[in-house]
Amino acid sequence: MAAHAWEAYARFGLGHDEVRPVAQTPHDWYATPLLSTPVDALDALFVMRLDAAFAQAKALVLASLDPARFAGRLSVFETTIRVVGGLLGAFDLDGDARLLAKAVDLADRLLPAFDTPNGLPLNFLNLSSGVACDYSGEFHGVGLAAAGSLQLEFQYLSDLTGNPIYAQKALYVYEQMQAMHQNVPGLFPDWLSTESLEAPGWSFQIGGMADSYYEYLMKLWLSTGDEKYYKYYITAAKSIANYMVATSSDKSHVYIPVTDITKDKFGNFKATHRSTFPHLACFSGAMFAMGSMAETKDQSDQLFQLGSQLTETCWRMYKATVTGLGADVVNGDTFEAKDPSYKLRPEVVESLFYMWRLTHDQIYRDRGWEVVQSLQKHCRSEFGFHGLTDVTVVGSLPWDKQESFFLAETLKYLYLLFSPDEVLPLEKYVFNTEGHPLSVRGHGRRADPRKFVPLPTNFAVPVGKIGKVSDQMMKLREIEKQFGLTMGKSFGVEE
Repeated sequence: MAAHAWEAYARFGLGHDEVRPVAQTPHDWYATPLLSTPVDALDALFVMRLDAAFAQAKALVLASLDPARFAGRLSVFETTIRVVGGLLGAFDLDGDARLLAKAVDLADRLLPAFDTPNGLPLNFLNLSSGVACDYSGEFHGVGLAAAGSLQLEFQYLSDLTGNPIYAQKALYVYEQMQAMHQNVPGLFPDWLSTESLEAPGWSFQIGGMADSYYEYLMKLWLSTGDEKYYKYYITAAKSIANYMVATSSDKSHVYIPVTDITKDKFGNFKATHRSTFPHLACFSGAMFAMGSMAETKDQSDQLFQLGSQLTETCWRMYKATVTGLGADVVNGDTFEAKDPSYKLRPEVVESLFYMWRLTHDQIYRDRGWEVVQSLQKHCRSEFGFHGLTDVTVVGSLPWDKQESFFLAETLKYLYLLFSPDEVLPLEKYVFNTEGHPLSVRGHGRRADPRKFVPLPTNFAVPVGKIGKVSDQMMKLREIEKQFGLTMGKSFGVEE
């Protein structure tokens, strides 16, 4: 399946972000492509041993990915999780320091996004000018996931390069958020100010605008061993479990919809659950199940059970359709589709993968195989894979785009679901929210504790210009010396 998906991109989308497999045309997110598919696919192709495809993708990235040529504003969040994360995941597995150099160059260009009054990053940045802005083009706010889902990549980058600026900038965001008044412990609204420490709002969700913030608290703890981030996570997880989990009217399943919370004069919280439950929220089964890796930590068993229940709910969402694939948004109580499209999303198979690794219950592999069959039957085309505009009918019109995350996450998690535990073991790797594997401290590229950059304790990070990109960028020779790697030609492509 991955080979088929890559071949479609290589034939009709090479040099672009993605491919439209039915129209057989490329698709780009911006005027200047960031090569989303080849960067996102690198570590997947490596793990799957698709050597020729990996060589082609790597050669393209090394030859053509040049942030200096990028004109216009781009999403700091998407660029970090897809492109920086993809480069770091590929470097972790392959060891070619030129991939790390690309990640350093791009991360340096993203740093001005953090130069705000309170240190929270803005949503958008022009890589050429270094000017950041929010959705309106002014300096107002940032989405919760966009602010809170850069930390894994930036902390990892500091450990690899010895440059603390990445960890300082990214982790300062968490400290500032903890300094904000939280109406409900551990929970934050979809939007945060980049100018003050106010976090108004009583409406919460774990869907698209918020999801990976909570995920990254847990994964940053797993990645670094710093108990502080586990405490942040467990506070949020308890509030989600206590106030946001809804039970269906027939008592058959639980789900986590958008939730409005009020507080009475006695200090008691009251939750009102809306009906909306997005496919994106199905990552939560994996997130809560991962809490079991805390072993003796409080609440682990209860949170694991919640993760198991949510994974079951999301599986039922798939089984509720004639195609065996889940709608993008459903009524969480009835599974009625509110947005019946399927966009090749990974969240359900991600949770199946984690539940398999943590339980080895055959049911998760069986369900994963059903997803494979549904993809092959309803989404495979002559070239690549497309989504569906309506999962509730057979023969739906195609949703004609092969998203880069289909290779980076959906197919990778399916591959890992049927692979031995020794392939990217959870004890040695965390996956960023785009599915890119980053070794944890004590293993792989982070095996030597002498190279760790201390986690910042003094967060007096100056706000202002950080200097020219060239002043921040690691020289290739310096990286070579640090890691003892060969910087020669690879696949005939010169840097």
